[in-house]
Amino acid sequence: MSGTSASSDTGLPSNVGAGLCAIFPLIGGIIFYFIEKKDSFVRHWAVQSIYFGASTFVLFFALMIVLQIFAHIPLIGWLFAILLGLLIFVFYIGYFVLWIMDIIKAFSGQRWEYPYLTPLWKKWFPNLVA
Repeated sequence: MSGTSASSDTGLPSNVGAGLCAIFPLIGGIIFYFIEKKDSFVRHWAVQSIYFGASTFVLFFALMIVLQIFAHIPLIGWLFAILLGLLIFVFYIGYFVLWIMDIIKAFSGQRWEYPYLTPLWKKWFPNLVA
């Protein structure tokens, strides 16, 4: 489903609108979710972008809070802080890999959903659909 969509509110080809959603997680998804009402492919990627961006924000925020708590524990806290710092580094690598995959899939016109995140978000927010 690539190329110019016959019915689009933005006037962009479907894969370009979807790619912009993927490049700018959360913000791009929110913008295109409210702007694009006709193109289901762009709306699909807008919802996926919202899921991915919100998950990243929540997880990053929670890990930073836990890191700060561990960093202030005397003696052994620094060890936990280093281990959690390594976990955060692994999280960033995973985020980057998923982000690049999303961009490629969106610009190539493929529908794709996150294996664990999408079903969870769909359960929590059943009205947020493409």
